[in-house]
Amino acid sequence: MVHVLTGDKGAGKTKKLISMANELVQDAKGHIVYVSNSSEGMYQLSSKIRLVNISEFPISSYDSFIGFLYGMISEDYDIEAIFIDNLNAIISNDDIVRFFADAKKFAENNSIKFVVGAKCENVAQEGLNVEYMAV
Repeated sequence: MVHVLTGDKGAGKTKKLISMANELVQDAKGHIVYVSNSSEGMYQLSSKIRLVNISEFPISSYDSFIGFLYGMISEDYDIEAIFIDNLNAIISNDDIVRFFADAKKFAENNSIKFVVGAKCENVAQEGLNVEYMAV
């Protein structure tokens, strides 16, 4: 499943993502990963959640980001959910819809839940749970 939190800057997407991750980890049987382009929220996340600051890695394109995620998942088969904050700062806006389509396929084939925070429009696709947030 892919759950998308979208809204303008300041709508509370990061806060909601952190809250959802902390809630999920309480009953999780596998590992929870939180990917962000900064260490923002590090102290609000449960210590059971693996924070990955993507800015510490040479991610420069959509393909390198997808490769990074696939590598992370292939290394740890116990990943149950991946939370991605501020997707717009990681990949270009042109690649957002493509990412959701790829994440949806990957989630279905590997039983991994993706929860993504991004500022985007027209992301409604079959199989995506989109939650629009407003300030």
